Amino acid sequence: MPESRQGKDGRRRRHDSSPPSPLRRRHGAAHPAVVSSDLLETELRRIGVRHRIDQLLITAVLDGVTLTPLRRDQFREAGLYPQEGLRSLDGLHLAGALGVEASAILTYDIRLAEAARAHGLEVVAPE
Repeated sequence: MPESRQGKDGRRRRHDSSPPSPLRRRHGAAHPAVVSSDLLETELRRIGVRHRIDQLLITAVLDGVTLTPLRRDQFREAGLYPQEGLRSLDGLHLAGALGVEASAILTYDIRLAEAARAHGLEVVAPE
């Protein structure tokens, strides 16, 4: 059963003692770190508003993610990726993933997936 705990940095973290998901089993880690930039919070909350999803559910999802701030140089980097179809916010997600030295990125977006692969990241699409 998931429970929420506060980390040393003051951010809420979720501890989940439930069986590993197919994603976790596929990647061989009982609890892989899920990290994103702060941009994820804005995007998820906008999705919640558009689709009338209770914001408490959005908060519960975010509790399972370590959010990191984007640096100024990552904004510049995101704007300079050579993939012409890559959208601005997806470029920021890619810059954030590369900035924390992620080995994989979770996305359904084809353009972001292609750019991530071009930068050496494994692409995972949730089931």
